[in-house]
Amino acid sequence: MIERMTQEKVWKRLFDQWIFGIFGTFVVLMLPISLLTDDLTWGVLYIACTLIPLNILYVKRYRMRLRFQPELKGLYRRQLVRDGINSAAFFLALNHQLLFTSNVAYMCVTVFIGCAMLWTLNVNKQTKQQDEGYMRIDKEAI
Repeated sequence: MIERMTQEKVWKRLFDQWIFGIFGTFVVLMLPISLLTDDLTWGVLYIACTLIPLNILYVKRYRMRLRFQPELKGLYRRQLVRDGINSAAFFLALNHQLLFTSNVAYMCVTVFIGCAMLWTLNVNKQTKQQDEGYMRIDKEAI
């Protein structure tokens, strides 16, 4: 159990560093480029490129958790898929005005984001109920 807590803390630290790096690069590099060129497509490209390594981090977490509790493979797989769908929803939420011009597409994106949020809540609830180690780690306040 201690090894799993250590691994989860390492993953969380890596995730936090990645998010901080994404935000810092956006503020220092991408925002000035977008403002100077008056073209927001650089931001779309930047966000798309940053979500790929973020999803790789999710896969690493999936493999790490699977190593500790292989009997919860289905639950962890749903969590991995949920993280991927949330990445897509995040990308669409930030870029829907540049990617879609019709109101129908806007409504579809809004529904997609709402469904992703509801599914996230459902999977998190199931994870907390079934994975006892996750509950202990959650109480430790990673």
